[in-house]
Amino acid sequence: MMSLPTRAGLFVRTVIAGVSCLFLSSGVVVAVLLLIGVPIYAGAHYGVEVVSSLAILSDSDFRLAAEPLAVALVVAVGMPCLAAVELSLRTVRTARERSAPAGALAQGIIELASYVLLLSSLLIVLSTLPFLRSVLPAPLFGLLVLLGFFYLLMAGYLWAAHEWIRSKDDVNDERTTGGNWLVIGIFIVGYLSMAYWVGFALLVVAALVWLVFGSIIVPNHVDGVRDAIERRAAEITEEEPVDPAAAYGITDEVKWVRTRLEQTTDLRPTILVTVTGIVIVGASYWAATLVSVETVVVSVAAVSAVVFVGIHVGATIRTEFTGNNAVLRDLEDRFDLEALTVTDIESVDQIDGTAGSTSDSDRKVDVNASLESIVTRLAGQVDLPPPEIRVLEHGTPVALTVGYRPAVSTLVLSRGLIETLEYHELEAAIAHELAHAANRDAAVLTALSAPSAVARLARSRYGYNPVVEPLAMLVGTISRWYVALVSRGREYAADDGAVAITGDPAALASALESLDADLERRPSTDLRERDTATAFAIVPPPWEKHPFFDRTRRFIARRVFGTHPPTEKRIDRLRARV
Repeated sequence: MMSLPTRAGLFVRTVIAGVSCLFLSSGVVVAVLLLIGVPIYAGAHYGVEVVSSLAILSDSDFRLAAEPLAVALVVAVGMPCLAAVELSLRTVRTARERSAPAGALAQGIIELASYVLLLSSLLIVLSTLPFLRSVLPAPLFGLLVLLGFFYLLMAGYLWAAHEWIRSKDDVNDERTTGGNWLVIGIFIVGYLSMAYWVGFALLVVAALVWLVFGSIIVPNHVDGVRDAIERRAAEITEEEPVDPAAAYGITDEVKWVRTRLEQTTDLRPTILVTVTGIVIVGASYWAATLVSVETVVVSVAAVSAVVFVGIHVGATIRTEFTGNNAVLRDLEDRFDLEALTVTDIESVDQIDGTAGSTSDSDRKVDVNASLESIVTRLAGQVDLPPPEIRVLEHGTPVALTVGYRPAVSTLVLSRGLIETLEYHELEAAIAHELAHAANRDAAVLTALSAPSAVARLARSRYGYNPVVEPLAMLVGTISRWYVALVSRGREYAADDGAVAITGDPAALASALESLDADLERRPSTDLRERDTATAFAIVPPPWEKHPFFDRTRRFIARRVFGTHPPTEKRIDRLRARV
């Protein structure tokens, strides 16, 4: 039982971490709104100017209606373009969930969107320069300009191109050669539109509009184009083309969306989309007749960005509370995370067999007394529903519990943990994790770790991007700090809870000692990954000495970002209770 000062201190830490998480998430949402809203505004503003200058609208008979008509036309064309980007994101996400390759069309559009983020960030920086120049000292302002120029225009762009090319064949990378060639073609069209004739830019717009309507009207034609791009790209690079039967394309996603709309609204999706489009276009024309075009364009960009970001934020929140939280998805994205199988049950048999003591021989596990039965028995002792068990194919000993409610929580045990511990030690480690769930530590840490896990997933989706990368690194660093702030104080309580469940403090002390010794023996390369699995390990990785500033680095890693108290103190504390 924790003392009142300890509980009060833990409560204060949790409040500080929760407020930090809230501010961090809000800041990221605002940054994403700007990154998406700026290119939509720039594209809409440019489109209105071009359409308004057409000869047919410049005639005196149409002069008064020229700008409202241009606004309505730009909105009518812009909606399918944004829909194409959204469909591509959904296609890639669904393809990853089904372990299938996504089509070149979806991959190419996502790559194009990531390049647009670069342009958007540059426009935002340029728009803020006058303000910064007026409030900052001249030397500091000059230094910021030089650093920003070097990063965005030199290091960022060149390094992004290098990383995209180098990583296109990685196992967890969605991009294919077909998508890369598609982006190269789009850049050629963009260059022609700026160097020779502005009408070339309409080719990209027409392609995006065709992609949306073609997926609805002639899906076979869209799939044929996708397969042709893949075959041609494979011929150029002398690779095997993507199997069309195994790929998940935009047309498949459109079919799924249509089915969901029919089930939800009981209306034909075509009628629903058509009526919605007419209402939006009509409202844009009507608004342009009442207020300035600039106000309408800004409003369109703001509403589009809010809707676009709102869809993804809403989907993320909904997914978080249905059991498939971001921490779990992050582990699935980067490691083999499998459900419990007979192989794992045999591993427990071997663990029990290696114990060698008389007391352990009475608890020989078989098919009916597997890891699942151990978890069920221990969970019943603390009146908890047994969590789902997943096995992480990772050598580092890891045991973690994620989930916002015990009923939908997941217990993750790594292969390294199962193979390292004996039966009674494994039982104590599982009891430690169940104590985290009973104390609601799992819910708190899952919520606090969500921004960092989502940032990792974004980096996985977009690859290296000079805009996404620093934002994701900032989110990860701040998240590590406040997660560590809370998690350090909860480990002692989980140790006490494990002892209360098993009644054997020596078993948990032995487990911690075994894991700590096992980590010391492992190659340093296995422990350098500062990933979610290592951060949630039941014991922290050993410290690697550095030739420079070792004491300072150790203080930062152990005290500022350390997620666990010293293992030696935990072991001494447990053995004092024997």
